[in-house]
Amino acid sequence: MIADFDNLFIGYYVFNVQFVLKDTLTGSALSGVTVKENGQLGTLDDGGTLELTKGTHTLTFEKSGYWSVTKTIDVQGDMSVSVEMYPSSAAFKLENFPANISIPENTIYTLTFTLSPIQTSATYNTYLAISGLSDVLEVRKDGSLVSPESGKYYLGDISGPTQVSIKFKAGAVGTHGFTLTLTSNDAIMSKTYTTTKQVTYQVEPLPFSVQMPSEWQVGQNELRISESSGQSYLITAVLKDSQGNEVWSDSHAFSPYEAYAFTPKIPKEGSYTLELQWNGQMAVYSVQVNPAITLETKTLTVSKGGEGTIVLHFKNPSSDVQYYTIKLSGGFLPKPINQSIAVAPLTEKDVSIAFAVPDNLQYDAYELQVQVLQGNATVFSDKVAITIDDSSGFSLFGGSSSSKTLYYGLAALVGLGLFVAILRRR
Repeated sequence: MIADFDNLFIGYYVFNVQFVLKDTLTGSALSGVTVKENGQLGTLDDGGTLELTKGTHTLTFEKSGYWSVTKTIDVQGDMSVSVEMYPSSAAFKLENFPANISIPENTIYTLTFTLSPIQTSATYNTYLAISGLSDVLEVRKDGSLVSPESGKYYLGDISGPTQVSIKFKAGAVGTHGFTLTLTSNDAIMSKTYTTTKQVTYQVEPLPFSVQMPSEWQVGQNELRISESSGQSYLITAVLKDSQGNEVWSDSHAFSPYEAYAFTPKIPKEGSYTLELQWNGQMAVYSVQVNPAITLETKTLTVSKGGEGTIVLHFKNPSSDVQYYTIKLSGGFLPKPINQSIAVAPLTEKDVSIAFAVPDNLQYDAYELQVQVLQGNATVFSDKVAITIDDSSGFSLFGGSSSSKTLYYGLAALVGLGLFVAILRRR
């Protein structure tokens, strides 16, 4: 009997229900939202309240410029209800979207969420654009890789909940953001819908500090890591070449506040990727190994019987003296020219190699071979294109440019003598 008595008067229990009304995509507060249940209950701004009787209520929320939202609530006392509304220009709900994104610096993060059509008639020919995010590594739709097309990703027709994932690399410590824009059409391509979502994420410091070489070099380098969070964990360092092949790796179990120096070995100049893996996470760094030796003189024009000089630039980023032997050979050189040099630690220098040019050359172009050896190993090789300058002009006597100058001078003197003689006859 008591239960029946409660049911008889349940409709007379009235409670205050507060409504938090937000734009789903921007998070901004909404005002002028109409609430209906078998007729209009009232018009509310964000934070407004309605008196509702105890029990279940199915409410519809309407606002000009927004899709209507229907929500069922169970009122058992004073309560607060959150309602998010999508603009009518949008075609998708972005569900299962992480509320707070926190990423360690330089790590790889995958943002995953669900696209659910608000109305399937508005989700044809869907494209995803990402702006403000520079290091996008990949985009996937339901696990399948999507290739970019002119900076956008084609997702096709979306008829039901679809999982989208965006993998990117976090940057420096601080607050960062980017924008997701989904464009779609109706079935006859007469109307375009745009769903825009602002994404904010926080980049936190790593639990350890990383000290890189000031300049990476071929051979052994020092990578120093210091644990700074007071924890114990294993860090694995992996160096990969530009094709993703592992060229070096090492691991160390860190105690709290311990420092340890890894010694990555780089086989040759080029671009590499350094991965630091710990506790299921991975920080990624780009490594560029610039040439230690460059040939400054790629082409050279010389004269027969003269001489030429080539210049090589040496850079030594290491803390040890580097010793080299330069070898110049081939072309018109009768024998190789060898020159030994030393480059002091953390310095750069230009080295010149001079050579003589024979005066009886047959061709107007030659190629000289340049090699640099460190011990018995060749660490650098290149070629110099030599052009022979033979623009000496016509000469009755032949010979060098100096003999031609003498000839022209004598001819001028003879002419002047004849002119004076003629004047005297007059």
